[in-house]
Amino acid sequence: MLWVNMKDRQLLKGADDEGEQNKALIQRYFSAYDTGDMNAVLRFVDANHVYHPPGGGEPLDFTARKGDEAVFFKAFSKIHTIIEDQIAEGDKVVSRVTMEADHTGEYQKIPPTGRRTRITFIDIARVASGRIVEEWSEFDMMSILQQLRPKNGASTEI
Repeated sequence: MLWVNMKDRQLLKGADDEGEQNKALIQRYFSAYDTGDMNAVLRFVDANHVYHPPGGGEPLDFTARKGDEAVFFKAFSKIHTIIEDQIAEGDKVVSRVTMEADHTGEYQKIPPTGRRTRITFIDIARVASGRIVEEWSEFDMMSILQQLRPKNGASTEI
C-alpha cells in the first residue's frame, strides 16, 4: 500500500495540473495547423525557441523555424491534425501525431500533385510560461516523398 501525506498529495496534484495544462497547450498548437495560418501556429512558439529537426540536424532558431514552417504551409493545404497519443511529464509533452494535407505546392523539388498526404511523427515539446521553448520532431521523410512521387513510374529528381 502506498501512503501519501496531504502535502505530497498537493505537490502531486500541482504536477499533474501542470502536465495537463501543457498537454492542452500542445493540443491547441497542433490544432492551429488546421487553420492553414502559419502565424496562428507560431503564436505558441517562444521567440527564443530552439527546434531540433529530424535526424539530428543542426538546431533551428525561431527565424529559421519560421522559414521551415513557411515551406510547409506553401506546399500543403487543407491540413487536418490528429493527436493519436500524448504524454506529459514536468515541462515536456510528447505527442504522436498524424497530419493529413493536400500537396498543393512544391515540396522537396516535387511539383504539386494534389494528393492527400499522410505525415506521421513524434514531437517532444518543452513548455515554459505557456510557450513552446524547445522542440524535437522525428518523422519518416521517405514515406512523405513516396506519397508524392509520380504514380506512372516517372522519376522525380530530389
